[in-house]
Amino acid sequence: MMKIEISPKTVLTKLLYVIFFLLFANILGVVTKINFGQETLRMLVLLFDFDTEVNIPSLYSSFALVISSILLMIIAINHRRKGSTQLYWFGLSLIFLFLSVDEIASVHERISLLIGQILDTSGIFYYAWTIPYGLALVVFVAIYTKFLIDLPRRIMFLFVFSGVTYVSGAIGFEMLGGRHAELYGEANLIFCIYYTCEEFLEMLGIAFFIHALLSYMASEFQLLTITINDNKCQKISS
Repeated sequence: MMKIEISPKTVLTKLLYVIFFLLFANILGVVTKINFGQETLRMLVLLFDFDTEVNIPSLYSSFALVISSILLMIIAINHRRKGSTQLYWFGLSLIFLFLSVDEIASVHERISLLIGQILDTSGIFYYAWTIPYGLALVVFVAIYTKFLIDLPRRIMFLFVFSGVTYVSGAIGFEMLGGRHAELYGEANLIFCIYYTCEEFLEMLGIAFFIHALLSYMASEFQLLTITINDNKCQKISS
């Protein structure tokens, strides 16, 4: 019999390794793009630029969001089996599934074009998708405040920390970048810094959220030990 234990801390460490590698590759691409033009080492810029869709960083972000959705669904199913509250967990799972699809399909950009044409947005709302997503965030906080308060204190802190980190990037730096893009355009170093901070904080937020979910699963359900029974293997070999 073999046991495989999944350590939340180890998972977080490995995710941080990946995130900082992607950050370094993005910075290298930005330096190349700003100083030598995008045609120089074009594939490096396109593959690792945080501002490019459907490349390695965006695929990583989508994958991390899917993992979050799956972990939330597992937690919800286990709460249902125990007869405890599950609806909030199912809701979170669906939200993160949508965010994963949005990361790949750029749903927010389509929404931004539509709302921008209707409202003629500018300034920090230059990227107009921040308006409906910001309102959705307010509704989310109102609905989930009690849920957060009822969590174990350490898990609650990790949830809030990861959420604030993610939103600071996804909405905060997006709004700052939008204002800068309207005034000075997107082909400059400052704009590159804005979108780099945006994506980096999003990745960090999800990494810490996955860590929080695994920690919660370990403390509440003892789900992070996988047991493999090799009795059949022994009989076959004999």
